[in-house]
Amino acid sequence: MKIGDKIILLIVVVSLVLGIGIRLTHNGNSSKYVVIMVDGKLYQKIPLFKDLKKSTMMIKSNEGYLFLEIAQDKVRVIDSTCPDKLCIKQGWISHIGESIVCLPNRISISITGGNFSVDSVSY
Repeated sequence: MKIGDKIILLIVVVSLVLGIGIRLTHNGNSSKYVVIMVDGKLYQKIPLFKDLKKSTMMIKSNEGYLFLEIAQDKVRVIDSTCPDKLCIKQGWISHIGESIVCLPNRISISITGGNFSVDSVSY
């Protein structure tokens, strides 16, 4: 391995470590919320924290329903009336910015941090 290869490898490793560190630091310090939108309107905003007990809730829309499971600091869809079940296959989400969308039921679940406000909603 030449000196140039070692320098490039060092830059890649340092960049990777810094990126992971920034991501973990950012997500760990801010409060997280599950934001549930139905038909483009805010349905519910639930705070997430590590000691949250497991709970299940049903979310209804004009097109159908889904069951949401919230456990500790993560969320997933466990049942839905949509035909393809992509929202269930998405699995757990736990980081700020992640979301689950059920298009047939017009329901979206996302994790936000800090103060939440909707910039705009488009149909």
